[in-house]
Amino acid sequence: MHNFVTLLSQCDRPVQERMVWHFLLAENDLGRRVGEGLGITPEDVATLEPLASQDLTDEDRKRPANLGDNPPRDVEGLTMTHCVPDEHHVVTR
Repeated sequence: MHNFVTLLSQCDRPVQERMVWHFLLAENDLGRRVGEGLGITPEDVATLEPLASQDLTDEDRKRPANLGDNPPRDVEGLTMTHCVPDEHHVVTR
């Protein structure tokens, strides 16, 4: 958490707000904690719209209306892999 706050504190406020919005979209606690470190609340970013280039799932389209108060994501049956594709790793199910 400290690393996110430290690095984002070097960015302009609009970048900080967008990142807090993304973190809140992904996971409430992450977004709240990073936002707290930057002095940004869910209410501060609630009016931000998704970026035009974002391809949101049906679930993701509902989450902005409840930033900071969304239920945990259902990850049942999902396999966590690298955030960056690793062409040497193949996940089979």
